[in-house]
Parts: sequence; structure tokens; C-alpha cells
Amino acid sequence: MIQKLSLNTKTMKQKFIFICVISVLTHQTITIAQTTKRTSVDTLGAYKIVTDKSGKILPWYKPEVPGAAYAHVAKLASEFIKSGTPIEPITGLPMYLVTCCFSGPHLATQEKFDAGKTGEGWMHNPAMSNAGMVHSLVMGYRVFAGDDSYIDIVKGMLDYQLQHGTTPADFEYANVPYASSNPFEKEYFGATKWEKEGMRGDGLHGVEPDKIGELGYAYLLFYEVTNDVTYLKAAIHCADALAKNVRNIGGDQEYFGEVDTKKSPWPFRVNARTGLVIDEYCSNVIEPIRLFDELARIALRIKATDDQRNAWKKARDISWNWLYAKNGPMKTYIWNAYFEDIPNDPDRSNRNQVSPMETARYLLNHPQLDANLDINVPALLSWVESVFGTEDMDAIKEQTWCYVPMGSHTARFASICAMWFEKTGDVRYKEKAYRYFNNATYCTDQNGVVRVGPTWPSSWFSDGYGDYIRHFMDGMAAIPEWAPATEDHILRSTSAIQKVKYSSTGLTATTFDSEGELTIRMTAKPKSVMVGAAKVSNYQWKPLTKGGVLVMKYKGGNEIAINK
Repeated sequence: MIQKLSLNTKTMKQKFIFICVISVLTHQTITIAQTTKRTSVDTLGAYKIVTDKSGKILPWYKPEVPGAAYAHVAKLASEFIKSGTPIEPITGLPMYLVTCCFSGPHLATQEKFDAGKTGEGWMHNPAMSNAGMVHSLVMGYRVFAGDDSYIDIVKGMLDYQLQHGTTPADFEYANVPYASSNPFEKEYFGATKWEKEGMRGDGLHGVEPDKIGELGYAYLLFYEVTNDVTYLKAAIHCADALAKNVRNIGGDQEYFGEVDTKKSPWPFRVNARTGLVIDEYCSNVIEPIRLFDELARIALRIKATDDQRNAWKKARDISWNWLYAKNGPMKTYIWNAYFEDIPNDPDRSNRNQVSPMETARYLLNHPQLDANLDINVPALLSWVESVFGTEDMDAIKEQTWCYVPMGSHTARFASICAMWFEKTGDVRYKEKAYRYFNNATYCTDQNGVVRVGPTWPSSWFSDGYGDYIRHFMDGMAAIPEWAPATEDHILRSTSAIQKVKYSSTGLTATTFDSEGELTIRMTAKPKSVMVGAAKVSNYQWKPLTKGGVLVMKYKGGNEIAINK
């Protein structure tokens, strides 16, 4: 996320805020709100900092209860998308469909905010944002809270992308999502207003293959929740385009041989119509891998053809082998190219923390795939903390070209620390997760506006919602004692949850798969655990100070009932 606009380099290097720089475009107010130097060590965002006796940061909400703030800020942020997002007045659409970012009431007036006039005139990033909303709102908070209304909300986002932001069928990259669009325009076709600034925003018909994988995987998950084949077809289109265009650029681990780090299996930017490469290198192959993996897992169920399965497997193998080859980022640590608004980077000089941390998350969810997991995950965590950590603050910066601490990236780092603690029991990582999550809570105002970070007071839909909420969900799943002790919540499921309902006597859930595992924080040990009409007895119960954690494996049905 970079927003340099036409400001010169010297100006950008200063730490100040561009507040109330207003231009009126057909009565639309565009606020260019950027970074500001932190002037007080006693406050973060809208809150006075709370610390423990040792001076370490605690959350602003219920600091006396470890983890209580995590569910709270997730709720505030989720409900903002549900009912607090203004309508943009020119297009008549929810603001998240036509702009990447906005100024909250704390930067503008409440009247302007309510009228939808505080959207910022920077390139929109719909593919990343919409994919994140599937993870945060549909797979995450909806299941946690038992609120199925989020399905329709996110369906509106995905349907809009399919109808107004998908490439034509005769393009080289056919039927795939655009990663960028011009602000306040109803059609997505790549952002074109910044083509002379290093092609930031991808340009006309520019797409980003890693976002094709990212949203393609989200489409597939949404299909598994809804059984609507519209999203299955969209996911398959994404996989087919990626498989068709994958580049076998070589790479091995032999003793001798040249190492070429200038290309990756898919370029970062490419013209979807012609296939012309715009920017050669992108380390973020884990998103296409996630899509290929899930399609392979359900291939028989969705009646994929042998040709499709072979093409997906070939592309998956090429990208996985490159990831671990001498010229791949697990060896070179050239974690380069993710954000849609950076200029082209032929020297691969920029670094980001998203790709290594999401690769670490994938490895933790598939530990059997990396024989050196105990080396690689701590190495990735250490590298990110070393490169992107913030002095005197438990916060993670976004990328070297936008070297600013941000709440979503801080929460991402915290979630991987929590997952590593879950796997290893190493309490150092639990402590890191706790401190970084605590810092990230300060980005959320009580009205649900999520600020980018402690020195960036405006808001991004992708960062503050699609990429922020889900990390708290993963953190509580890894460390269930942080989930609310007075409520029942499904924290993790190996299968998509299609329906969930909580009551005073327990819960019911319907899953996509008829075999899987659930992790549930409960107020009391269940009296019975049922899968269909069959009683399950081989579950695990871990008591906590209040209630406990139920881990149940099921097989032979997808209708689950747990009675207290």
C-alpha cells in the first residue's frame, strides 16, 4: 500500500500527514490522508495506552482479561462493513466497491463521512479486498458469531467483481479478476491514471496473477459455503488461466549451477489481453498453490476432467519447486511484489512481509510438506520482525517502499506467532503474539473505523477489514484461552462451515465435508456430541479456568450438534 501521488521524493520522506488537502471532483471530496509523526508516547490511535506493571502494552478494551479485546475489535470491524459503511454518492454504491480507502469521522466531519464523501482518490484494489472479505467475514467472523448475514454482504462484493471486474473470455488471461481499478468508477479494468508512474495500478487490462490465485481461492471457499456453482466456475477459470500461463523457469538445489532471480513462475503484472509481461517477478506463489491444492482435494466431487487436474498439478508443482529452489524466495528471501499500487520493480529491490508470513501460515497448516519446518517458520518470523519491526513499538511495517507500521500486518505477524506457539509450545511466541495483537487493537475506533496504523490515521478496506479481522480469528483458534470465556464459539474448522447456530444449550453446524475436525471454545463440557444421528465419543476436552476447548473429529456426516 503506497500512496505517493505526485508528491516529490523529499516530501514523501518526511513524516507528516496530508490532512484536509481537498480537491472537489464533481462535488466528490477526496481527502489525501497519509502518515503523521507520532507526537505522544502515551496514546495510540484514539486511546490512551494501557500497560502492565512491566510497562508492556495491553489492549485498550478490557486490558485485565487477556484476549478479550481480540473478539471485540473483530466485532467492531465486522459490523462496520455490515452496517457502518457509507454509500458513495456519485455511484450510489457502498464505498468498498469503488475506492480502496477513506477518512473516518476523526479526520473529516461526521456529516461528510455519513454522506460518503470521504473516499480517497487512490487506485482501488478490489481483488485483494474481496478475497480478504471472504476470509475475514464469511470463513471467520460469521462462523465465530453465528451471523449468516455476512454471506449476502460478501456475495454482493463477489458478484460485483464477476460482473464488473472480470476479463473477457477471449483474453490470454481469460475470465479472471482485475486486481486494480480507477477510484469512483463502476467498471474495473486495471487502474489507468498512474500508468506513467511505473505502471502502478497495472494499467489498462493489467492483471496480477497472484491476485488471480488469491481471489480464485476465495471464490472456491465461497462455493463450499454456499454450494453455488457460480463461484466454483469462477475459481476454475482462475486456475485454468494460471495453469495455462505458468512459466517453468527452472531452479534446483544442485551443487553447481547459475541462479536466475529475475523471473518467477508468474509475473507480478501482465497484460491480460495480450499476455505481455509488465513486471517479471512476484514471490507470492502461495496463493495460486492454495487454489490448486483445494481444487485437487475436491476434484472428484466437482467432476474435474483429467486434463484440468493434470494442468493444475503441473502448475502447482512448478511453483512449489521454484519456491524452494536456489532461485526461489525460501532460499533467496527475495520476498518481492505484492501490493497493487507499487511501481514496477525490475531490480526487485522492494521487500514485503505478506508473502513470507502467508507462506509460513500455509506451512503451519500443511506441516508434512516441509521437512525443515522447525527451521523455516522461525526463520521467516525472525526475518520479518528484524526487517519490519518498529523501534519502541510492537508493530510491523508493511514493506520497504512503504516503511510504516500498520495494524493488519502487525496482527498477521501476531497470528503466525500464535500458530507457532500452538505447534511447539514455545512460550516466547505466545508472548510475542500477545504483545503484537495488543498493539493492533488500538487501530480500531469504537465506531468500527479501523485506522491503517499508529501513524496512518485513514482507513483501507483491504487492510483494515479483509486483512485485519481474520488474523484475530486465527490467533484465538491457536490460543483458545483468548476467546470469550462466557460464550460458545467455533474457532477452527478443517471444512467450510455452511451453517452455524448457537443457543443456550449448545450449537449446531453444517459443514461442506463429511469428514473433518472442529475446535470450539465452550462455556461447559458438552453432554453429547452428535454427527447426524450418531453419537461421537472420541473427542478431546481441555478444561480452562472457565469452560474449556472441545476438539472433535467427525466422519460419515456433515450435520453436527453439540449439546451442553
